[in-house]
Amino acid sequence: LGTGVGQAIQGLSAADVKARLDAAMEYGRKLPASNGKTGVVGFCWGGARSFGYAAGQPNLNAAVVYYGDAPGTGDNTADAQLANVKAPVLGLYAGNDARINTTLPATEAAMKKAGKSYEIHTFEGAGHGFMGNQAGAGGANLKAAQASWPLAIQFFSKHLK
Repeated sequence: LGTGVGQAIQGLSAADVKARLDAAMEYGRKLPASNGKTGVVGFCWGGARSFGYAAGQPNLNAAVVYYGDAPGTGDNTADAQLANVKAPVLGLYAGNDARINTTLPATEAAMKKAGKSYEIHTFEGAGHGFMGNQAGAGGANLKAAQASWPLAIQFFSKHLK
């Protein structure tokens, strides 16, 4: 991404992100082929926003998070923020991603405590951003990409039918 794009993305507030996702949800629900259910998927920064949307949008039906952290894991408010999650969440993580993986125990604990559906898969040897860098990590990123995408499709197929 160009620096301007990255700066613009980083400048979006949580309210901005939610408003944009709400607009996309509303648009999608009006399409002739829509069954009225909505899922969201995000990668890295977008993965974190996907998890955040699950916490902020009670009408969401499924969320897939690729190597993104959950709201509240950086400031010890995960219990409160994740208590609002209604949609099942699928987390797809890289085994070689210390920054995100250090947040997973708190995420798992908060989701379990709140009785939320949170399925995780960690792909050993893969690095952060494995979907965008499939040639990296000596083949582990490609293996993670090939294994994770069918899981995401199956998850959406189950929760959005």
